Parts: sequence; structure tokens; C-alpha cells
Amino acid sequence: AADPANAAVIRSPGKCANGEGEGCDSLSEDNELIRSLQKKSSENREANQREATNAYYMKNYPDVFAVSDKRMVKKMDGSFALFSAVEVKELTQEGKISIEYPMSKGGRIMDLTQKPVLVLNE
Repeated sequence: AADPANAAVIRSPGKCANGEGEGCDSLSEDNELIRSLQKKSSENREANQREATNAYYMKNYPDVFAVSDKRMVKKMDGSFALFSAVEVKELTQEGKISIEYPMSKGGRIMDLTQKPVLVLNE
């Protein structure tokens, strides 16, 4: 059991996830750097969640569309579309499809655990 004198040290101040929650103020301890990082995390929450979701699917289900001749191609809005192998070849030759190497940590590190993604540049 925790010594009652130290109980306050180990007691959670509340939840703070993605820079949001009732515990964020307490965790920042009036440190402006921590507050600015919490704000940045909050502003990037949707992009970070989308990156994590895409990474999960690409790591765990990379060949989910490898049936018949369909290829999964990422569109500019972040959604995916299916194209035949012939369509992919034609679009690639026209310069409309490029290869993107997945990144993690907000785009700072190349994630080599994932396969490269075909991206439609339109």
C-alpha cells in the first residue's frame, strides 16, 4: 500500500489524451512548453488518429484487396479506391499515380513495417 504522505503523488489528476481533458492543466504544471505541446496535439488529433487507423489497416490487412486484379489506391482526400491492374499501369504511365512510403510520428519517420501505398495525384 502507498504511504498516505505520497498518495497525492501517485493519484491521477484526470484524463489528458491528445491534449484534451480535465487532467491537462494539472499535468502541464503551468509549463508553457507542455501547454503548447498539448495544444498542438489537440489541433493534430484528427490527422494523428487517421494516420494510426491507416497504419493499423495497412499493417494488419495489407492484401485485403489482393483478390482478382484489383489494387487499392489512396486518393488525395485520404480515402481509398479500387482500380484494375491495367488501370493502375495506365495511370502510372500518365504520371497520375505515384508511390508513397508510409510515415509515422506525424510524418517525421518512415514506417518500414508497412508496404508502400499507391497514391492517385488528382
